[in-house]
Amino acid sequence: MAGKELGGARDARGGTTELGHPRSDLLLLLVGLPVLGLLLGLVVPRLARWASGSPVLPWRDGIEFIGRFDAPWQTALVMAAGLVAGLALAFTAIAETATLKLSDALVHVERDGRTWSFERADVSAVFLDGKQLVLLGADSGELVREEHGPRAAALAGAFRAHGYPWRDADPHASLFHRWIPGTPDLPAEVHALLAARKAALKRKAPQDARDLAETVRGLGFVVRGEGAQQFWRPLAGV
Repeated sequence: MAGKELGGARDARGGTTELGHPRSDLLLLLVGLPVLGLLLGLVVPRLARWASGSPVLPWRDGIEFIGRFDAPWQTALVMAAGLVAGLALAFTAIAETATLKLSDALVHVERDGRTWSFERADVSAVFLDGKQLVLLGADSGELVREEHGPRAAALAGAFRAHGYPWRDADPHASLFHRWIPGTPDLPAEVHALLAARKAALKRKAPQDARDLAETVRGLGFVVRGEGAQQFWRPLAGV
């Protein structure tokens, strides 16, 4: 596998493949976002001064305040703030996407300091759902659903090379139903968990939403989101 192009590196001695952000994506994040922040810091005060002459201006006080930043030290301060904001966004984007290490026997998924490891025999399917990488277990439940850094071609090539069951789409997609509160198809306990998960997503608490989805799996169901909607299906054989 071509490490630069695919965003991964194959260790022939250990038979492993490491997948992370491609170098071009890292360059864009770590250089492009800070530079964009600097440029915004330079032009925002000027745009604010230009916009302050509009007779219908929302947030006039704030915009006029920014427009008064015309001294060199004030411009430098705003540019520095833009640089810091760009770096923060870049590191956040890197931390919130998963990196992987594959061998013929194990797959390790790391995200934001947390690592999950699964044996090859315990993985029944691997596929992409939008921007998320999904690994299914032997019971068809989700082992992992994470934003991924590597490109789709790199992921598919690496998993196939190590003998994992890569799929072009979710093999159980046709079994999902949109969650309707109170439907008799689900136990009351699952309804309560899905309601709590909806609230967690609304307050932007993704880890709580993951924990609730894992609890739902323990009751025999899989849940996934699509926009503001939740969808569920029974585990295979349940």
